[in-house]
Amino acid sequence: MPVERHLRSLEAAVDGPLTLGEFVHRMHHSGFGLIVIFICLPFLQPLPMGGLSTVFGPFVALLGVQLARGRKEIRLPSWISRRRLETKTIHLLLGAARTFFVLAEKASRPRWRALARSERAAGVGIALSGALLSLPFPIPLSNVICAGPATLLALGGLEDDGLLTLLGWLGLALSLSFHIGLALLGADATRALGRTAFS
Repeated sequence: MPVERHLRSLEAAVDGPLTLGEFVHRMHHSGFGLIVIFICLPFLQPLPMGGLSTVFGPFVALLGVQLARGRKEIRLPSWISRRRLETKTIHLLLGAARTFFVLAEKASRPRWRALARSERAAGVGIALSGALLSLPFPIPLSNVICAGPATLLALGGLEDDGLLTLLGWLGLALSLSFHIGLALLGADATRALGRTAFS
């Protein structure tokens, strides 16, 4: 698998600590999808994570915006880029990523490539998913329906799998519908409380 081989060669080349900026630079263009997946994986479980989504959601959105704008490499804020990663941490991250992609190979393969190669469109979808992930709704499964589409869009692009990309767009449509419905219910409840208070 191209991504798994890229990670293996990257891991073999790491012989000392790196800043986060240097680490991302070595990932090249695949860094967008890899980091989106790294961030989103902890949210792919049903329980809310105590406000962490409001911290990491904007970062996912930032990556999506950069991909939508056609950037070939991630540009991190300087205060993040200077953070130091120890060699052991880097190998743990890359080892976990390789394990994930070995498992992902069982469900993904190059197909419907025209869909998978629309990187700018995928960036828009990832940005929207990150923005929705940022919303502080402590509701079971709310993180999954936000992080899931971003993960599928990122994985579809990395694996050249248009089917996963399509599933990502369908998941995003579901997530948008959920949040719009939640907003409408909230507005109705607010109006009802207002009428009760002033009646």
